Amino acid sequence: MQARLEIQRFPVAPILIAFGVLAALLIGLQLGYALKAATVITTPGKVLVVDSQSSAAYDSPCVFVGDVKAC
Repeated sequence: MQARLEIQRFPVAPILIAFGVLAALLIGLQLGYALKAATVITTPGKVLVVDSQSSAAYDSPCVFVGDVKAC
């Protein structure tokens, strides 16, 4: 009778392939987010000019001096 020695290794190749696919998927998703196309606007742009001093609707030429309103 003859003895045979069989070495059973842990299956490394399928795990490495799965890790590679997962890494490629995650990197692809991150690059897709970072390289997202700019929004395309077909209408002409509008310019909004804002002064450094805003004038609110409630501003009035009257000033309070003490407790008296002077206009």
